[in-house]
Amino acid sequence: MGRTYALLRSCAPLLAVGLLSGCDEQPASPQLTPVVAQDDLAFELVAIQGAQEPFADLAMFFEFNATDNDLGVQVFLDAEGWDLVSAKAPDQRSILQFMARNQLGSLGITELRFESAEPSPAGVLARFPAGPYAFRGRTVERGMQLVGVAYLSHDLPPAPVVTPDGDEDVDPDDTVIRWNPIPGLAGYEVIVSNEDNGRSMTVEMGPDATSLRVPAEFMEAGAEYKAEVLSIYPNGNKTITEVTFATAD
Repeated sequence: MGRTYALLRSCAPLLAVGLLSGCDEQPASPQLTPVVAQDDLAFELVAIQGAQEPFADLAMFFEFNATDNDLGVQVFLDAEGWDLVSAKAPDQRSILQFMARNQLGSLGITELRFESAEPSPAGVLARFPAGPYAFRGRTVERGMQLVGVAYLSHDLPPAPVVTPDGDEDVDPDDTVIRWNPIPGLAGYEVIVSNEDNGRSMTVEMGPDATSLRVPAEFMEAGAEYKAEVLSIYPNGNKTITEVTFATAD
């Protein structure tokens, strides 16, 4: 039995992402041309035309939580106000179509950041092969065609070994997060969160760093904390180690 699909139809008043169904209205400009590939119905936004310019920023990478053993793919892009963005995998199959409509479409979006769901790491890696992912979009005011390529790698950095490890209470006036050195990194990111009040701090550090002294002003006595240390490869991939600890009264 045949199925009817609608993409980004105007019944969605502000914003639509991906494939939608159940609308009676016809899609507004740009027109869409369906392309069938490997039994999946995908769409190509054929109306993105005009002079080209690159995205101001474009990145696609994996973030692996070694503590929880989960992995997701993340995308970040930045450009002047745009209303259309699409992306293709290395096999040329469409993986993303994003359209802003009406008020949001006329205003434009400047940034987009998202993360996939996190089933098994092997399942995510199988869905997203390494290679070039082609992105393109359309700016609102000038009608420029935005273009860019993000290179996704399956090479993940090692997980940092982090202390404190929760065995002993930590002095809130002398809290130091330490980890083992890892060669070949672009840098580290350290996130310290107070599990009781929800406050957190994030610090980006260079590739030679092996510790972070947490400001005493951030710490509280008798509180539960989580520290995350992310090792970051030059390819953008990140690996997280999480530890929890408590501060002394």
